[in-house]
This record gives sequence, C-alpha cells and structure tokens, in this order.
Amino acid sequence: MEITKEELAAKIQHTNVNPELTKKDIINLCDDCKKYGFNGVMVNPEWVPTAVEELKGTKIQVCTALGFPMGADTTEAKVFEAKQVFEMGADQLDFMANIGFIKEGNYDAYRDQIAAVVKAANGKVTKIMLEFGMLNHDEKIKAAELAIEAGITYVKNSSGWGKGGHATVEDIKLLKQIAGDKALVKASGGIRNWKDAVSLLDAGAVLLGTSAGPAIIESK
Repeated sequence: MEITKEELAAKIQHTNVNPELTKKDIINLCDDCKKYGFNGVMVNPEWVPTAVEELKGTKIQVCTALGFPMGADTTEAKVFEAKQVFEMGADQLDFMANIGFIKEGNYDAYRDQIAAVVKAANGKVTKIMLEFGMLNHDEKIKAAELAIEAGITYVKNSSGWGKGGHATVEDIKLLKQIAGDKALVKASGGIRNWKDAVSLLDAGAVLLGTSAGPAIIESK
C-alpha cells in the first residue's frame, strides 16, 4: 500500500490509557492529535471531558475504553458506563466483554453483553476488544461472529493490555474475512513502526490503535 504520512495519521487513534496519567498528559496527547492529524484520541473515561474540551472545534474523535484488561465487570456496570461516557461527550467506545463466556461456551451471555452495550450506545460507534491473545483459532472466529451478531461497529483484535496480545497480519485478515461488509476492523497492540502499520492496513484494518503514533509518522 502506498500511503502518505497524512493518510496514515488519519487512520491512527492516538492512545494513552496508562493509570498514572495527569490532566497535563491528556492535554499533551490531544496536542499530538492536532499536530499530526490523527483520527482520534483514546483515553480512559475519567479524561473524556478534558479531551472533549481540548479537541473542541476539530474533527478528531474522542474515544474511550472500558471493561479492560479483565472484561469481568457486570453487564449492568458496562451499560451504565457506556451511557455515561457518551453523555460526557465521547464519540466512540471500545470495550471488552467477558472472555470467560467464550471459554465456557456460554455464547448467549457473551453476545447479550455486547448487545446491551451497543444498545446503550444508542447509535454511537462501538468497538469490541476481542483479546485474541487468550483465544484459540475457533474461539477467535466465534467471538467475532457473536460480536457482529450483537451489532458492533468495529471488531478489534485486542485492547493491547494484559493478555490481549499484539496485532498480527494473520489475525487482522481473519477479522476482515469474518466481518465482510457487516463490520469494520481495528488493529491494536504492539504497533510501533511504519511497516507494521501499513501491513495491518493492507490486511484489512481501517483504524489503528497505538501509543506510538508520533514515532510512526516521524519514522517515514
């Protein structure tokens, strides 16, 4: 894929969800987004209002993530938080469902939890963090299929945290094959250089989640 710096930046969601961040760190993250023209900023829920304020008047998406890296929050908690972050001004939500449901074959519970969060989002963009690092091949397929059945906007290979694993071309191709035209694909986890970023886009991702956005763009 031939792609310019500007085109690649427009596919990156600039991420920092480390627990020790301060408001100044979030402001710096948003400044990076404006400097490089990133698609969006990814922050923890607490920092959504700060990101909304800093990015006011831009087209940069304010994204937030919940339920990771464990995924074992109750459905009710995830639904409440999903509603809350959108009320605070978030544009997009990435979240993790309970991986144990997949492992034990409780597919209805897995799909229903995702569907409940999608419903709470009320038409806003939702992305499911599938945590492929914990799943075998058949489980990856089933988890993605159930998420798509539940109405998810994007299927995403990993949160990039805990046991979620790194994005691979093989996994992104698998997600693209499963999603077809029913959902979009986001790659996340371990994306650190230009070559890897472009290879994941070639494989079918339309968004990249990475904390190394500036370094990736500057490396070209």
